[in-house]
Amino acid sequence: MNSAADGIAADILGVVGIAIGTAALLFALMHGLRKAGVDLPRWLLPAGIGAAMILYSVWNDYAWYGRMVDRLPAEAEVLVSGQTSFPWAPWSYVVPVTVRYATLDRGSITTGADGVRSAQITLIERRGKGYMIRQDFDCAGERMRLPQGEWQVAAPDDPAFAAVCKGG
Repeated sequence: MNSAADGIAADILGVVGIAIGTAALLFALMHGLRKAGVDLPRWLLPAGIGAAMILYSVWNDYAWYGRMVDRLPAEAEVLVSGQTSFPWAPWSYVVPVTVRYATLDRGSITTGADGVRSAQITLIERRGKGYMIRQDFDCAGERMRLPQGEWQVAAPDDPAFAAVCKGG
């Protein structure tokens, strides 16, 4: 699993790359327009770079979940995703950003002699550490437990229980 630092470093590198590329493009465009006799204000260069960096950051936050799901193996199934809003991104109160999700590896489902099924659940969080846990499911008793945990009655709408015990 990637660490949070890897994700943040990649985000920073992406923003820096966008800034450099935008600076080069805008500089060349503004230079060409000046040669053609069109005099543009000098503040357009830093304003354009800043706008490109903000737009890239917004796109990157919203596109992260889709990119991650596209990279999942065929036997993986997304069980649930979590969205949130950020005070520094007021638009996220209108359209929340997906920042975490859980997947089930269908190929990892095993059934023990006692009829208890076990499956690997992967928890992924943007800019956070990912975790793989093995979860047990007593389908007949309609209960489940985390590793080293106590059996608990499965909620009627629990996506992991439904995927493992009811086939999805």
